[in-house]
Amino acid sequence: MSLTDHHIDDTGLIPYLEHRANIDDNARVAALVRQQSDPEKGWPRLIKNLETYRRLEKKVVTVSGVDIAVTLNETRAPSVTAKTFENAKSGRKPQCFLCHLDSEQRGLLTLDNRYIILVNPGITIPGDLTIASVQHDPQIVRDSFGDMLILSRKLTDYSIFFNGAMAGASSPHFHFQAGLKSTLIAERQIERLLNKNPKPAHLVTIFKNQSSQICFVDHFLRAMYLLISRDDGEIKRFFEIFYKVLQNVDQAIRNIPNIPDFGSIITSLEINEYEPRMNLMLKFDPSSGQYLLAIFPKIFNRPQAYFRRGDEQILVGMAIKESLGNLISCRRSDYQKLYQQPHLIEEIYRDTSITRKMVDDLNAQLMAAFSL
Repeated sequence: MSLTDHHIDDTGLIPYLEHRANIDDNARVAALVRQQSDPEKGWPRLIKNLETYRRLEKKVVTVSGVDIAVTLNETRAPSVTAKTFENAKSGRKPQCFLCHLDSEQRGLLTLDNRYIILVNPGITIPGDLTIASVQHDPQIVRDSFGDMLILSRKLTDYSIFFNGAMAGASSPHFHFQAGLKSTLIAERQIERLLNKNPKPAHLVTIFKNQSSQICFVDHFLRAMYLLISRDDGEIKRFFEIFYKVLQNVDQAIRNIPNIPDFGSIITSLEINEYEPRMNLMLKFDPSSGQYLLAIFPKIFNRPQAYFRRGDEQILVGMAIKESLGNLISCRRSDYQKLYQQPHLIEEIYRDTSITRKMVDDLNAQLMAAFSL
């Protein structure tokens, strides 16, 4: 059964559509979420995880002036513990869960049937999506950023996410993720930043013209860059420049305990690493015609605490949801450590984000590149 065979058309969605006039992709996705969550006709694994999600526990912890949401969320355990990009000694490849969907799993084909939109069973916020290539393409965004832009314009209710292979992706099969806009804590913090209400974070301008700007966000626990533009061609060009500069800066990721050197072979992709390590969030505002791209440059997705033994270990994977301030644990002991000891949260972000020296190098090279 190919991925395209899991498509559900408008006829199948009719009972789940709230309004049947002027159906757009946002309405279709909302109907898909209802259909997959239907206890009688939906997807059993998702329904079971929704029951588990209701036991979620959450505390907001202030770390160096920045609020982080710490959650105990058992539905995210497969993602938190995924070893897809950790080179196994056996060399055996696990079966790709995006190539082999459950029989009851349904999705929406999009972008000329090249992607299928699925409901994500690892629930950070109910209604989260996985947008997977129908082909088993590698988890490399370089040639697919244009698709990310199109998806942001089609799914205007959603933020579109991407995790790099060595920055938190749980599958080597190319995919984006998506979540309803402004549901994660750092999304709202970014909105306040752009409305001139930082505290303690603040914007450092890298480049600005009449329609676009590029900023580094300082004092935010982790490195974050914002690319903002009303011109889709310009934001695509900005991303290409950023990609090349970060690729150069990432050469410094070498000889760090427990972290693969940048450029090493990625066994699950069968290639040597060349894409810079990063998490992405992209959203499009149809009222202003403006794109907002947040880039989180990463050292790796695992902090040093992950590699400790016994009571000192903390199981955590740092991907886009964590970059956006939602620190997910799947063991109660880890959850308690994190909210009771904020310094551990600071350490985790410091271990996985690029270093201050790399930030300074990146800012200098970006300023030079954009001054040309």
